[in-house]
Amino acid sequence: SEGVQTIENVRSSEDFAMMNIEMAPFDDIRARKALTHATDRDAYVALIRQGVSPPADTMFHPDLIWHNPDVKQESNMPELAGPLVDAYCADFPDDCSGGKINIELQYSGPSVAQTRIAELLIDSWDPFFNVTEQELLQDDHITEVALGFYNVVTWRQFGAVDPDNDVLWIECRSISFISLNWPRDCSPERDALMYEQRATNDLDRRVEIWHGIQQDLKDSYTYIFFNHANWTIGAGDHVQNICGQTSPDGVELFCNNQGRVQLHQVWLS
Repeated sequence: SEGVQTIENVRSSEDFAMMNIEMAPFDDIRARKALTHATDRDAYVALIRQGVSPPADTMFHPDLIWHNPDVKQESNMPELAGPLVDAYCADFPDDCSGGKINIELQYSGPSVAQTRIAELLIDSWDPFFNVTEQELLQDDHITEVALGFYNVVTWRQFGAVDPDNDVLWIECRSISFISLNWPRDCSPERDALMYEQRATNDLDRRVEIWHGIQQDLKDSYTYIFFNHANWTIGAGDHVQNICGQTSPDGVELFCNNQGRVQLHQVWLS
């Protein structure tokens, strides 16, 4: 609107669902695959984000060099979920009721937006999963996720300017009683790739490695990516040089990363 400037960044974090692979039923990849296939990501993007946040297949926006265009998330494929659920319930009938897998969806609240998200997800999962909802205050929500007291949660994360800063969230040594690898998914092969890219200054090799890491994460079926989050900041037109920060060699740096803005170069007219 008149007198207001906005600055958007859709490259600095992702919204997704996340499964705990140390707890049934998602300790079985069939259940994780089924939930991924049953998720209506397209409806989420259209109805929840209403066209302002692009759909996500991985942790990297397509504009970033790290993005692997060959990795495509297998959501919106409900026809693939049924056989997986049938097979799981045949092996673990105590985890199922009425031919569906019993799960709990945890999310933070109270929040109208989070409630709408839960309703949309449950609607798409309902043919295959009996879903119990658990709404918690955000601090309790984060604590339970860190302790592994959840089945599946809605979450937002990733988006570091240098992806090496996101290694913490997906490496094996972050798994403990209190875990920062929230899904508790340990892959020694993925660790080897992450530590290799950390040890080299070869950008092309780092990009190649991160392409492989995205494939590894996709194959683990621990994350169901919804969209690349749209971080938008607004300011009056009299606020100048919001995105004026540069590196020592004059390269313009990321502005508004995950909603954070450096203010040392800002001035008011």
